[in-house]
Amino acid sequence: MATQIRDDVTGLGAQENDSKVDLLQYYEEAGPDYEAWSQHFHMHFGYYRRGLRPWQLEPMLDEMTRQVVRRLALPEAQSEPVCSEPIREQKKYRHRLLDMGCGLGASLRLVAAENPDIVVDGVTLVPWQVRKAKQMTEDSGLADRARVHQQSYTATEFGPATFDGAYAIESSCHAEGLHKRAFIEEAARVLKPGSSLVVADGFFKGRPPRGVFLSWVTRVVSSNWAVETFAEIGSFTKALREAGFQDIEVEDASWRIAPSVFHVPRVTLGFLLRRLIKERLRLSRVRWGHLLACVLSPVLGMARARFGYFIVSAKKK
Repeated sequence: MATQIRDDVTGLGAQENDSKVDLLQYYEEAGPDYEAWSQHFHMHFGYYRRGLRPWQLEPMLDEMTRQVVRRLALPEAQSEPVCSEPIREQKKYRHRLLDMGCGLGASLRLVAAENPDIVVDGVTLVPWQVRKAKQMTEDSGLADRARVHQQSYTATEFGPATFDGAYAIESSCHAEGLHKRAFIEEAARVLKPGSSLVVADGFFKGRPPRGVFLSWVTRVVSSNWAVETFAEIGSFTKALREAGFQDIEVEDASWRIAPSVFHVPRVTLGFLLRRLIKERLRLSRVRWGHLLACVLSPVLGMARARFGYFIVSAKKK
């Protein structure tokens, strides 16, 4: 369902927080803890659809990736298989995708495993994630079609018009500004004309919350997740248009992710109990902050007038 939200929000940004966690520090320290959330190391919420069991988390996490890739609207067939960058093995693939902020590569491995005609490149800034993701893709036999690179998604080393589609699942929030312009402009640069960008993430609806309690929750969640500020949906779609995207669709998926959000208390409590036994809760400040942000994230999500979870699709002219 498309939604129309004011896009003239300017001069807004996240409130300064001296305790804000650095992106690399956050994922180096708290990243391994995501295994408690997903055995495949998905680092995002799940997508519920009819036929899935809401008490089973992993299938919903996989489904989020499938829903995002489906919205790329890749052609079913082409005159010949293509790949923008020559592959040493001389293999050709019909589509080449870019995972912008791939983390440990759970989504790109799933895409490659379920689509033999697709090759996926993923980028992340975190060295530990690159090493672990490469090991996992090699172990799964997908290293030739699921490739992870240590690069910034705002300044990749790929050439212009390289990819047939690009997506970001809860990673665009780490870019700067309410508009995430640098992220969007890089996507526009590396996408082929007519190809799509799909982003699934949390967004402000208009101005960031100003109430005492909700603004505190927002600061705690964003600072402990290494997020300068979540995007504002109007500013984000405006930046898409300015970067040359069209056919922009904004779908409110807040209720679709709700069943997976309900797993947060269970997973957090289980994690704390295991750490109590193994580590006597000797967790770093970053890891404690990550847990606190996880616990408070449903509170932010329930502020439906101010915040929502959207899947945004846009096509490059």
